[in-house]
Amino acid sequence: MSKVNIACLIAPMIDTEGPMNVNGQVLDGSKRIIGKYGEIGLETAITLGSEHPNDVHLDILSVGQEKAVTAIQQNAIAMIQPAAHPGTLGVHALNIDEIENQDPFSIVDILVAMIEKLEKRPDLIFAGRESSDYAHGVVGPALAQRLGMPYYSGVNELSFNEGYGSVTASFQQGNDKIVYDIALPAIFGTTDWLNGKDSARFTSLKGVMMAKRFSRQQMSLADLGIELPITRTEVLQIEPVKSNRKNHRVDEGEPADKIARTMTWLIDEDKALAVEGKSDRSGDSQATAVNWSSEDTASLALADDVLVIADHDGQHLRKSSLQLASAMANVATSLGKKLTLIILGQSVEAVGSDASSHSFDRIVAMENESFAKPSLSAYAHGLKQLLADKVPSVIAVVASDFGRDLAAHLASQYAGAVLQDAVGLEVENGRLVASRVVANARFAMKEAVKAGTTTQITSVRATAFDPISASGTPTCIKVSMTDSPSMSAVVKEFIAGVESKGIPLNEARIVVSGGRGMKGAENFKHLDELAEILGGAVGASRAVTDLGWVPHNLQIGQTGTTVAPDIYIAIGISGAIQHLTGMLDSKYIVAINSDAEAPIHQHADISIVDRWENVMADLIAAFRNALGK
Repeated sequence: MSKVNIACLIAPMIDTEGPMNVNGQVLDGSKRIIGKYGEIGLETAITLGSEHPNDVHLDILSVGQEKAVTAIQQNAIAMIQPAAHPGTLGVHALNIDEIENQDPFSIVDILVAMIEKLEKRPDLIFAGRESSDYAHGVVGPALAQRLGMPYYSGVNELSFNEGYGSVTASFQQGNDKIVYDIALPAIFGTTDWLNGKDSARFTSLKGVMMAKRFSRQQMSLADLGIELPITRTEVLQIEPVKSNRKNHRVDEGEPADKIARTMTWLIDEDKALAVEGKSDRSGDSQATAVNWSSEDTASLALADDVLVIADHDGQHLRKSSLQLASAMANVATSLGKKLTLIILGQSVEAVGSDASSHSFDRIVAMENESFAKPSLSAYAHGLKQLLADKVPSVIAVVASDFGRDLAAHLASQYAGAVLQDAVGLEVENGRLVASRVVANARFAMKEAVKAGTTTQITSVRATAFDPISASGTPTCIKVSMTDSPSMSAVVKEFIAGVESKGIPLNEARIVVSGGRGMKGAENFKHLDELAEILGGAVGASRAVTDLGWVPHNLQIGQTGTTVAPDIYIAIGISGAIQHLTGMLDSKYIVAINSDAEAPIHQHADISIVDRWENVMADLIAAFRNALGK
């Protein structure tokens, strides 16, 4: 008899690296696969079963069109090889032809009903940090909120503790590693790497034959006692992303000649680089002491405001918060509502001081030890108290990993709608309409909250907006938390990383980024030198951070930081779609790669086809000369 029950959610998703097209208001493609992140969760579940023979029961759940669900579940069963797997297995499918017209919350409603029908209630659920619109992370946190389980996103390592009542799990936060003891039950959002693996095992002919004979449980909405859920958002438009890159290419001539042509395009013709003045942080202001007033939560009436949840480091309001506030100021004006900044922190004095000169109507802060590290349960608990149990109107967060998780959690908590990763926001007849980039940055989508939805929540890609002006005198109010939230995670170990110097990646106007083509950690000194000359920051690809050449907080991409600088210089980076997703919003891209067919060249304004070793000295000298340094 099993001692611990694992559920693994796998979804049939369009292969976004293959052919795709638009079918009405729906994305379509020729091939359906197990989502990459869901595949990693499945691999981990299989491994845990092998490491704890006869103690683990595994359930696999999928929702989708019959043909696609059958294919991915048979593939999953073939990986597991039931006859050889040292544990029990259940595979459950719910087939819906109209799946492409459902939003993530519809999927969550169905999954909740499926899980409640399982013979063994899961102690641990793996949910790939994907949803029906690809890597915008709604299903996991929303499902956790509905089931009353805590949710932990981006887990790097996970193992059972003795007795199976808890797990030890590690997470990378910035450049620090934090190891927690986490009580079960819990849901874990998996990404593209867990327990040292970045892909699932291959299937064998033996496994395929087992899969064909294995009996899967077919569920229906009638079996679950539910009807097809009502969607909360609607897609208004989808079209392929249009490239406006200059597509200059330099692949012939001596290195000095290549760099000379590059500088002519960069400075004289395209005017991407200003050679006078210096880069500074837009939106900076002189911090002032805050005179906090005290007010009870009921009289605050925050539910009527447009609420911006502050992104901060405990000392400073991050630039991303000021960019988010700029986007939401227009929304507040259109809706005729106040713009209120919410600061949740272990200590709020410094952050409040940093924010107090900006153009908010109000700043409302709450202090508590539970806010020391990002926590969905702590933030949700604090917001509920601030709202005095009222239903909020509009909430906005920065579209970081934690921000997207929080947006989905709050939308589930308040039965609202969420628009993730907005790069543009409008208000039409009182409802939010977001412009978004989806499917690994291949398609632009316009999506709207459906009329009649009380709570509208959005996560905003802050780099798409300029910061809000530093010319305000907001009312500043501090509220005490009446009771602390219960926390299911206890810090077991904290490993501080090497603190990065210079400008934060997502605030830099120029980013110099290196990939595996740099060939070693010692060669990043050249990127450091170039970034210092340009007044920029150094970034890296996932492969480089995994190799330990640079700190993890320099990673740019789908599972790292999203940047949109004025100039992005990619050196020795091939241009895998996971990396491109994190930097395609850059205003101007310069690529240096010796492979003429490298994908990065297709997205660059200037492509230098050469080994970086051949052109780096000339490039550094040219920038020094141009900037007088």
